[in-house]
Amino acid sequence: MLINNTENKGRILTIEHPTESVPTLMVFSGNAGQLLRGDIPTLNILQAMKQRTQRNGVAFTMHFQEAGAMNKRSVGMTRLIEDVFGDDVTIYRYGPQESDGQIRAGLDQYLVSSKNLSVRSRSVVHLPVVERKVMRKNQRVAVNTSFDLILPDNEHGYLAATGFHYDLGLTPVSNKISRLQALETKHGVEKLLSQDINYQRNVFYPEDGKPIQGLKGLVIYSGDGNTRGLIGTRWQMDRIEAIKKGLGANIKEATAEINVTANLPHSIQQEFLERENYFVKLAGQIVDSAIDVVDVTTGSKWGERKLDHQFYRDFTMTPDGSLYLLNRFDVIENNVFYNFANADHYFISTLFGYHLDDAKQTN
Repeated sequence: MLINNTENKGRILTIEHPTESVPTLMVFSGNAGQLLRGDIPTLNILQAMKQRTQRNGVAFTMHFQEAGAMNKRSVGMTRLIEDVFGDDVTIYRYGPQESDGQIRAGLDQYLVSSKNLSVRSRSVVHLPVVERKVMRKNQRVAVNTSFDLILPDNEHGYLAATGFHYDLGLTPVSNKISRLQALETKHGVEKLLSQDINYQRNVFYPEDGKPIQGLKGLVIYSGDGNTRGLIGTRWQMDRIEAIKKGLGANIKEATAEINVTANLPHSIQQEFLERENYFVKLAGQIVDSAIDVVDVTTGSKWGERKLDHQFYRDFTMTPDGSLYLLNRFDVIENNVFYNFANADHYFISTLFGYHLDDAKQTN
């Protein structure tokens, strides 16, 4: 595992995984709500993402949560994406109308895809209500999109990209909620697959699908499911396992090697504060030291915060619609985008690779 940092009006942490697979797909995800405190940080991080897509030269999808323009001075996420990517992408916004009111105004979710991914269908899945101790009752959704994916050997493949926003912070029964929300997310993907198999029209993308039996497929789950600890926000291992259990058999975590506590500052908010005057900087250092003490005392990674996770499974679909484990996709690298001005959420991306048949690889 190799780790590199790159300056680009912010920082990009790159974790490389040795593999013989061929680059096939990039998946980006992150919570954009805090980025829209200012359009410049948003623009910078989108430009950094574009540079990664150009470097790798493969198809890509992007899932943004809470990407509505709450700040009236903002030009909005759609305009920012258009300014950076131009006509190279397809942009779809999920707001109150597209989600039957389950996504509140200003907290829109976006699914952006490169033009070399042909959209099959779209759907929205309502998730169980999250009872939060301190803040509010929160009902979330998972957004699904299926695509035709051209594999490195020019064979036609199938891709289903699901973006979720569980927001499990301060829930009294996080394990149970994690599993239930993941289970509902899984059911939504299964329904989408069934629609594509049966050539049904979809309300979000009214075009006939094409047969997918026999295709090699990949399902990606990505999104924000952070939970709160004593200090800051973190993913707890039991919550991750509960989500994986809910998502079903043969699920792998694409972002398992990202160790935020070891490689990044404790919080982006602290980075921002520590650039201010002496007293604020001192306060930030004290908080960092307190987190270190909690880490050592509890053995937990309390410094991890506001970071998406990504899960995946690959399969071959039989004529009767059954899914069999394929084991041909893996992870080539992970990226973490951070320290972009006053943005206090991390963005991540995963570069997926595909293993060619031995005969095709030789040719």
